[in-house]
Amino acid sequence: MTVKSLLKFVEIQSLVASLLPLILANLYSLNSYHQFNWLLALAFATVAFALQMGVNVWNNLQDFKHAQSDDWKNGVNNIIGSAGITEGQAYLVLFILVFFAGSVGLWLVSQTGWPLLIMGVIGFVVAYWYAGTPWPLSRTPFGELASGLTMGYLIFLAGVYVNVAPSFSLSMALKAMLASAVAWFAIADIMLANNIGDYEEDLAEGRHTLPSYLGKARAVKLFGWIYVMGYGLLIIAVLLRVLPWPALIALLSIPIVYKNTGRFQADPAKGHNFIQAIRNALVISIFLALGLGLALCL
Repeated sequence: MTVKSLLKFVEIQSLVASLLPLILANLYSLNSYHQFNWLLALAFATVAFALQMGVNVWNNLQDFKHAQSDDWKNGVNNIIGSAGITEGQAYLVLFILVFFAGSVGLWLVSQTGWPLLIMGVIGFVVAYWYAGTPWPLSRTPFGELASGLTMGYLIFLAGVYVNVAPSFSLSMALKAMLASAVAWFAIADIMLANNIGDYEEDLAEGRHTLPSYLGKARAVKLFGWIYVMGYGLLIIAVLLRVLPWPALIALLSIPIVYKNTGRFQADPAKGHNFIQAIRNALVISIFLALGLGLALCL
C-alpha cells in the first residue's frame, strides 16, 4: 500500500469535518466558560481524527465486502479494489486507528470524568453501526442525521467538556447543541451531497439512503434548505444568548454559501460539484470562528 493509497483509504480530506467543530468548541469554551485546557484539547483532537479515519476505513471495507458487482469493487469509488489493498492491510490500519483512539480516549476519561466515556461509547457505537451491521446507517435515510450529530454536535460537546471538566450538565449539552447547529447542519449536508451524487449507484447497489426515499429532485432542494435552517438556529442561539452577538458574523457567509449551493444544485454529480458542500461547511465554520474570536476581544 502506497502513502497516496493510504491517505485516500482513510479519506484524509474528510478530517475537516472533525477539525471545524473542534476549533469552534474551543472558542465556545473560552467565550461561555472562560476555560481552555490546551493539553486535553490537543489529545482529544487526535482521538477525533483517529476515529474519523477509522470510520472511513470501516465504511470503505464494508462497502467493498458487500458490493454486488465486481465493476463497483474495482471502480474509482472504492479505493480497496482500485488500489489493490488486501483485507489484511485494511484491518491492520483499522486496528491501529481504533487502538489509538481507544487508548488516548480512556486516558482522557481518567483526566476528565464519566461524561466523556458515555460520549465516547456513543461515538464508537454510531461509528460501527454506520457501516458494520446488517442494517448500516450509511445505507438508510438516517446517515445524514448520524453524521451531523456525531461529527458536528458530539465532537463539539466533547470538545467543550474536556476544557471545562469535571463540570457537566444537561443545560451545557442543550446549549452546545444549539451553539453548534449551523456547523453540524452544514456537516450533515456533506453527507447528503455525497448520497445525492451516488443516487443512481446506490439504487443499483441496494443502498436506500435519504435521496432514494425523497427522490433526487427533492433531495437537491433539501440540500439548500438545510443551510437555511442552520442559519435560523444561529440567530436563535444569539437571541437566547447561547452565543455572543459577534457570532452573527457567520451570516456574512450567506452569499458565498448561496453561490456554492446554486452550483451544486445545478449539477449535483459527485465528480463535479460535491466539493461545494465541503466548501460551504468550511466557509460557515470559518466565519463563525471569526465571530467567536472577535467576541473574545470585546
